[in-house]
Amino acid sequence: MNNFPTDSSREHQSSIGSHSLLPEVEEATSLLRHLGNRLLTGVVVAIPIIVTIFVLNVSYNFINGVTAPLYRAIKINIPGLGFITTLLILMLIGFMASHVVGSKILQFFESFIGRLPLVAQIYGVVKQALESFKTIKSTENFKRVAYVECPSTGCMLVGYVTGQIVEPNLGGAMTMVFVPHSPNPLTGFLIIVENHKVVESTLTLEQVTKLIMSAGLVAPTIKSKEEIC
Repeated sequence: MNNFPTDSSREHQSSIGSHSLLPEVEEATSLLRHLGNRLLTGVVVAIPIIVTIFVLNVSYNFINGVTAPLYRAIKINIPGLGFITTLLILMLIGFMASHVVGSKILQFFESFIGRLPLVAQIYGVVKQALESFKTIKSTENFKRVAYVECPSTGCMLVGYVTGQIVEPNLGGAMTMVFVPHSPNPLTGFLIIVENHKVVESTLTLEQVTKLIMSAGLVAPTIKSKEEIC
């Protein structure tokens, strides 16, 4: 009697074996998918924490590095001493700037720097930029958010209204809108547009900033006209 398996029996055994492996493959695939989702969730949660720690670390090292070399020169190595010293110096400068005598000293120091080649140009550009930000912060116009139709019809750019400018060659009063880049709102470009072409927005400055920094992922809840009224 022939005990060797026939072709049909071999196929039957092979199909039984493949069917028995299917649950294991599906279970392994499900496990890998579950682990991948958990990894992605962990990355999303960890990135803001990592970026925050990185920024704080860079800020600490920068502030500490202003005066820390002076302490290292006199063989004093106390962690954080340079950081505290720099903050105290900045507070002292702040007190000086708010008093008459201190203000005169700072003016003398600025006039001295103004005579130095190259240093005067760098100092002047940095001071002018800081003064511009200070002016923008204290201006109510910067609290407004508006849309500008650009670069084509039906395409709207969102930006901050920074002020007005009168240009006779352009037809009179114009509105200046700063359109920030995404995801870095500190950079962007300035658009000068006719007043009637500026569309006011119901969004706040904070909402638009979050919208830009998240590249549209954090979208604000926009109320309808009925809800606003």
